Amino acid sequence: MSRRAVATVGLCCAAFVVLAACSDTPPAPPATKTVTVPPSTSTQVTASTSGGSSSSSAPGRVFDPRTMQADVKKVLTETYQLRNVGDVLCPANQAVKDGSTFSCTVQVGGEGKTVTITVTGEDGRYEVGAPG
Repeated sequence: MSRRAVATVGLCCAAFVVLAACSDTPPAPPATKTVTVPPSTSTQVTASTSGGSSSSSAPGRVFDPRTMQADVKKVLTETYQLRNVGDVLCPANQAVKDGSTFSCTVQVGGEGKTVTITVTGEDGRYEVGAPG
């Protein structure tokens, strides 16, 4: 075979591989589901003061735990369609920092469960993981 024929066959094989990898079928859903909650009034700005210190950190934004608890409960009941969702308890003073994670505890059917919160932006967006 000539070099040109080998190159043509090689290109055809490469094109076939690329086209075979493309599919109109959507990818399988992930094993765990997360829901992104848009920024709302669940964030607040706080300032820390220290007595006698000349250097202070800049005010930072933290999530309002009461608002977050209500939002998490709403996501669990409406999006995850869980029944018998009871009290949700999220820790106070959680910084609005992209990539940070923390856990809220929730009562589902009388059992204590943990929900992971992942902050997805500096604007107050976060994901609510499935209870585990």
